[in-house]
Amino acid sequence: MDKAFTPTPVRSPCVKVCEIDEAVGLCKGCCRTQDERDWWVAYTDAQQREVLRRCDQRREALHEGRGDLAPSMGPVEPRRKG
Repeated sequence: MDKAFTPTPVRSPCVKVCEIDEAVGLCKGCCRTQDERDWWVAYTDAQQREVLRRCDQRREALHEGRGDLAPSMGPVEPRRKG
């Protein structure tokens, strides 16, 4: 019998500190942009992992006082059927 591989869902980076820092345009808790917070559930697993990578980069850049913050993933493009 073949054992099907069931991937582990990507866990949201939300830490329940949901407030946008207007100076940098990122959530103070998770370092996501407003679009990334709004669209999280619509992103694919790969897109969610990319958001997490960008959050890590942003957190590091902010900690080091650098201004080179990763850009937002933005909204999900609708998929057309047919």
